[in-house]
Amino acid sequence: MFVLSCSEKPEKKVLSKAVYHWKSSYQPSEKAKETFTKLDINKTYIRFFDIDFNKEINQAIPKGMVKFKDSPKGNLVPVVYITNRTFKSLNLEETTKLATKTASKIKSIASDHSLTFNEIQLDCDWTETTQAKYFHFLEKLKGEFEEKVKLTCTLRLHQVKFREKTGVPPVDRVALMLYNVGDWTNIQTKNSLFDPSIIDQYIYRLPEYPLPVDIALPIYQQAIVFRNNRFHTYFKNVSKLDLKRHFNTKPGENGNLLICQENCEFQNQSFRKGDVFRHEKVDFKTLNKVKKAILKRVRNKDVQILLFHLDHKSLDNFTLKQYSKLLEN
Repeated sequence: MFVLSCSEKPEKKVLSKAVYHWKSSYQPSEKAKETFTKLDINKTYIRFFDIDFNKEINQAIPKGMVKFKDSPKGNLVPVVYITNRTFKSLNLEETTKLATKTASKIKSIASDHSLTFNEIQLDCDWTETTQAKYFHFLEKLKGEFEEKVKLTCTLRLHQVKFREKTGVPPVDRVALMLYNVGDWTNIQTKNSLFDPSIIDQYIYRLPEYPLPVDIALPIYQQAIVFRNNRFHTYFKNVSKLDLKRHFNTKPGENGNLLICQENCEFQNQSFRKGDVFRHEKVDFKTLNKVKKAILKRVRNKDVQILLFHLDHKSLDNFTLKQYSKLLEN
């Protein structure tokens, strides 16, 4: 496949390292701290809060504010996740007000915990229909901070391939998300978390992208649950062994499917006999090959590799040596 073709010797990039933190409480384990010290990772992108549109009050509101139970070390980057439906529901004037409120919330959280930062990142899967309002939001948000504070945002594969339709955001850099690439709600999907054949369909246009591109790699596992062939729920950081340990299952036709054999409860949820679990993970060799292929096609020489995300279970998915290889050319 094109994306796995690494026969040409890639140009050496100047790489930097970072990690995402996407949990409601910031309190890394001692093992996590030790791992990042060994890997020389001293930059963390911390999800501060989400923004979603509440139909009942007809407003966009912040949700799930992070709680700091430990003080971040090294460089900190606040990240705000905003649903695409938020911009579908707002007009331009309301989008301007949202930018002001978002900036105020970021500053408030940082001030309450004596945190400093020189970058903010926005995460939104914007589309052609929401492009204008999202980009307006980004411009107004940027204006709420000092000039030295850089603004970055996440980038999905479809926004690379169809950039004439989705546009190029008014930010300093983008972080290309190489995970959740498939339709995770479809039981026929083999691996929605990471699939090189899907990435291959989009990434050929990456050399044309006009902004500096960083690369976000998945290091977690997940399980998608289906009931009557329809999406039911999902679990992050659940291994196949975890599923077999907590559920009485039998293998499905697909190698990564497990079929529940009896009614039970897990993590405060009820499951029925016949529910189907699709376990999804990334193997190291494939992930590293894709990373190298992407590095070849990124125009900028300085590239940041971001690991998603900081969690003790995720860290167990690869060895220290493997993480070192993922973070180098």
